Amino acid sequence: MGEIGYRVGVRAWAVRGVELPFGDAPGAWWIDALGSVHDRLIAGADPLPGRFFLPGLVDAHAHPAISAGPAGLVALDAGAARANLAAWARAGITVVRDAGSPGGVTLELTPAPGLPAMQAAGRFLAPAGRYYPALLDTPVSDADLVSYALAEIGRGAAWVKVIADFPDLAAGTDAAATYPMAVIAQLAAAAHQAGARVAVHSTLPNAGLLVAAGVDSLEHGFGLDEHAIEDMARRGTAWTPTIGALLALLAAPDLPSARRRRLQEGRERVAGLLPLAARLGVPVLAGTDVTGSIPTEVALLAQLGLDPKDALAAASVWPRRFLGAAGTADIVTYHHDPRDDPGQLANPAAVVAAGIRLLLTGRRPGPRRAGACGHTVAKASKSLAWVKVRSTKVSASPRASPPRSCIWPSMAIPGARV
Repeated sequence: MGEIGYRVGVRAWAVRGVELPFGDAPGAWWIDALGSVHDRLIAGADPLPGRFFLPGLVDAHAHPAISAGPAGLVALDAGAARANLAAWARAGITVVRDAGSPGGVTLELTPAPGLPAMQAAGRFLAPAGRYYPALLDTPVSDADLVSYALAEIGRGAAWVKVIADFPDLAAGTDAAATYPMAVIAQLAAAAHQAGARVAVHSTLPNAGLLVAAGVDSLEHGFGLDEHAIEDMARRGTAWTPTIGALLALLAAPDLPSARRRRLQEGRERVAGLLPLAARLGVPVLAGTDVTGSIPTEVALLAQLGLDPKDALAAASVWPRRFLGAAGTADIVTYHHDPRDDPGQLANPAAVVAAGIRLLLTGRRPGPRRAGACGHTVAKASKSLAWVKVRSTKVSASPRASPPRSCIWPSMAIPGARV
């Protein structure tokens, strides 16, 4: 990894533009060191380029210590995980929720300038034969689930990640529940008592029972129904759909027909439930898993039913509120409106992470071209003097869509759901 450039000593920033995700009118804004936005002058504020700004992007289901290789998922060491986090910060992601890592390696990472703030989940909690062998260093039985979770919390985990269902890898059967619901309820109570929260990998129609058991966040949630969504709204339970990961699974050529059919039904279920979840106030969170990117996930959330403003909120203000992001200045600006073209999220004009401006020198607004909906969007620039920011290149959908939702198509992304 090359040198990380950043500017220190600045206590306020000035932006002339539209406050995202819900603003419409441009204005002059000043942001202080705590991240508060003001409409009055702050002397000595550092002016930021761009006409649109967010309080930093959030990836609420990320795996910085996992990579997708040709032969499957690969466990990464702490150095590679840190390099991933640094690249994500330069792409405007200022908060990350780590949704599990091999051996809990992410718990070894300490905060540093140029990195996103991270809430880590430690090691994956799953029984023998019910998770990816390369990622599950120590299988966990029913009897040991609570003690192993508390051990991860004792190591510093803010979250514990439970694999609540998964295929039997030895038998080759489809996903089934991994732990009794009563044990998961005991785990949730113990984690809450210890000051942590519980995220569960869930793809089966028993998602409503997991919500009732007291978990804090459903990851994937392809088996949710309206009753579960209503209960989540009452309890404040979050949902991270990881749509890019679902589409990656559907794209696998060797997927058994019965599982493909179940996942296709899950996709339709997600599309039907997303608007309801947003309307009821369920915290819908954007998460990339191992396969996607935040621009792609925001686009897919909009394609599957969220208003583009809400889709962008799912990658910014909603997860910041749910996760309780620290009161520091996180700012990312753009030359063009990412609600019209989520691809702009891969091309920030400026990034401030935890009060430190990252140096993205050489970045200029790209030439404008016709977009898929007839609007104009910017062509992303790839040249940076300090680093190259990773981006996802997506072609426009040929299908007609409603205004402001005609953005990006469904896409197949190689990888796996974790």
